[in-house]
Amino acid sequence: MILNEFPPTAQSGVQRGLKFLKYAVRFGWEAHVIAPKSPIRKTLDQSLMAEIPPEANVYRVAGLGLKVVSESKMVHARFKETAPKQLYIRLFWAAVKLINDLLFPYDKQIGWMPFALFKAIQLIRKHKLRNVFISAFPYSAFLVGIALKFLYKDRIFWIADYRDAWQFSPLLDRYVLPFRHRIICRTDDLILRTCDMALFTTEKTRLRYVEKHSWLKDKSQSITNGFDEDDFCRNGISQINAKSFKDFSLVYMGKLHISYGSPIPLLEAMKQSKMPQSRMIHIGSADSAVLNTIVKEGYSNYSFEGYKTHSEALNYSSGADINLIILSDAPGSETWFPGKLFELIRIGKPILAIGPRTSVIEDVLSSTRSGKYCYREDIPGIVSSLNEIINHAEVFQAKPDAIKQYSREVLAAKLLKLYG
Repeated sequence: MILNEFPPTAQSGVQRGLKFLKYAVRFGWEAHVIAPKSPIRKTLDQSLMAEIPPEANVYRVAGLGLKVVSESKMVHARFKETAPKQLYIRLFWAAVKLINDLLFPYDKQIGWMPFALFKAIQLIRKHKLRNVFISAFPYSAFLVGIALKFLYKDRIFWIADYRDAWQFSPLLDRYVLPFRHRIICRTDDLILRTCDMALFTTEKTRLRYVEKHSWLKDKSQSITNGFDEDDFCRNGISQINAKSFKDFSLVYMGKLHISYGSPIPLLEAMKQSKMPQSRMIHIGSADSAVLNTIVKEGYSNYSFEGYKTHSEALNYSSGADINLIILSDAPGSETWFPGKLFELIRIGKPILAIGPRTSVIEDVLSSTRSGKYCYREDIPGIVSSLNEIINHAEVFQAKPDAIKQYSREVLAAKLLKLYG
């Protein structure tokens, strides 16, 4: 397993690979993990270290990868909402952006890739390994798979795990310059041709790729994210200590970023609804542009409490009256959902999700009867959904049988079956 995002690196992307590792070991598999020696993000969660199975062989490899920051001024300079007013500052960040795209055509972890490749070759030779699992982001990790496939051909079986679509990422064309966009699309196509199996988190994402490459239909699968029952109850003992809130609370767990959607429509709907004194509690990370807009518009019903560990975040969400999911309506966002969706369904509190006109989230909420979905620009619709949840909260509680398929244990078994 090549997992560039691995504990103590925090945030939601870590959970998928970590949980696959945990249950692979529990099912009796011999697991070798290549991970960075230094965390690739500034946000850390040391509690996740306890999740790494002691039986797993973890190799921390040094490299030239650079830490990923959650907010970048050179990216913001490409958005009219956040671009500096002064022309000379905009030109400066445009130049920085050009240099960045030239040096890092894929991502800033590309400098770690050669070191991970060298370690992978060592392990394959020493332990006679056949099965290879590489998860992205960062997408440069897939370059290791391309090189391994060139060296070992059918002696290895490589699964490329796309936590998010790459060439179909929302607003990708606004994040990167045109020449870099072409490089990404061509490399992404090469990855798909080279890997033995492409794995996607949603069926709609898989079908979007298949629509471009019909041959991918027979070498691709979708395995969603999910929830780990051990995070909620272990050995018959509850792991949740639900947080108590003074006001009627709507909890959002995750990031609010210019490309992920603003909470403004929701905050406005909260003001217009018939709900009691209420507050939106945000734990995670926030784009300064989003925070500045909230202050400018005078929404005093929003509280930002910063990053919390995974266990703390579950406690917050368990104490919420309503849990929130907020997406943008950028092209491509209709096929995307956050990994925390299934943890929120397992918690059992009503969920209100806002996003594009259509979304895979709506399908999941409907099939599990765990919440309501609204188009983010339809404020009257959001108001109506809020009032419906408040008046009939007991209706929006997923039944155990409806969510069993999203158990991390069940999902890991599906993954391991692909290796034969």
